[in-house]
Amino acid sequence: MTLALKVAFGALGVTSPNPAVGAVIVKDDVIIATGSTQAFGHDHAEVVALKNAKGTLSGASMYVTLEPCCHWGKTPPCTDAIIRAGITKVIIPALDPNPAVAGKGVRALQQAGIEVIFLREFSQAAVDLIRPFKKSILRHKPFVIHKVAASMDGRTATSTGDSKWISSTVSRLLVHRLRACADTIIVGKATVEADNPLLNVRYSDFAQDAINFYESRYYTISGYSNSFLQGLLELWKTDITHELRKIVIGLPKSLQNINLAGDSNAYFFVSQKEKDALVTRDDTDIISRLIDSGRIKFLQSNKGAEQIYELLDILHTMGAMIVVLEGGATVAGSFFDANEIDQCMYFYSPLVVGKGKSVIEGKGRQFIKESMALCDVTGVFLGQDILISGYKERYQFEAI
Repeated sequence: MTLALKVAFGALGVTSPNPAVGAVIVKDDVIIATGSTQAFGHDHAEVVALKNAKGTLSGASMYVTLEPCCHWGKTPPCTDAIIRAGITKVIIPALDPNPAVAGKGVRALQQAGIEVIFLREFSQAAVDLIRPFKKSILRHKPFVIHKVAASMDGRTATSTGDSKWISSTVSRLLVHRLRACADTIIVGKATVEADNPLLNVRYSDFAQDAINFYESRYYTISGYSNSFLQGLLELWKTDITHELRKIVIGLPKSLQNINLAGDSNAYFFVSQKEKDALVTRDDTDIISRLIDSGRIKFLQSNKGAEQIYELLDILHTMGAMIVVLEGGATVAGSFFDANEIDQCMYFYSPLVVGKGKSVIEGKGRQFIKESMALCDVTGVFLGQDILISGYKERYQFEAI
């Protein structure tokens, strides 16, 4: 099951809007095949593992990180493939939160005479990898991870806007590993104006000493045991197999020499108020090309929280499931006010800035008792930096 979880983690960011699932087939105490969920519309993990297996599978067992599906979608039911293959035992740690499955896959296997074992000791590790899928399938919105690099006094930049670099190379490398597990990154126009980012995954930017830090496991973990963080730290995902979707909320003052303007996977979401002002800009030729290619999308609302709801609805229709919210404070404040931040990953460095840019701006909460209380909190000492990760909601799972 540990191997199945690692295989599932390697598919994160690729499978949206399907969950990233891993499967391992064992026969006579020997692992004979593995498989992970492929891109949407292609084979699920169970079918990939069955196709990778050689010889007869009669009497074999399958370890799979999520209950096999039993309904037709873009692909046939995995339960049918498992039954036809002659698998006699299926071991799972979690039921599928999709109402179309949710225990029905287990019953289909049992009715075919296949023994189903619920491996409860791996339940939490399994559900940590499918939290985004649960929100996507039940609420029809992507799962939002708010990533922040801040000083000890909660500043993301000085009062002049200088922010390079608050966090260490070790922390920044982990952020690129996080990006590799997402399908979408969101920033505000102010971040683009200040940093002109690429918002891609660039492992080659980091020297060997940062890589050695993780290979030698110099980090220390405390608190909630989180398999998602474990996968990031131990580099369970070794290659980048998908293009990240980049989202900019608002239009920078000028799109001239802006990296994302030339990125076909980058989209600019513009309010009605901004739309009315487009004709007065000096870069209307670039704007026209972006509109024609569908890379400028117009929101109906001008208000913060309402814009976020609309944005997330659109992203869901685009297939987004795992979103990393990287900046800045105003955009983060809108997500916070809309109650649409699902996980916080804050990297704190031993610096005290004083007056500067805050982590979140917006309406906020009037009373401490109204604050978003994080649960399943993990702390990781990354050399001098400290990563604090927590979730808005505790994942509730059921056993068969």
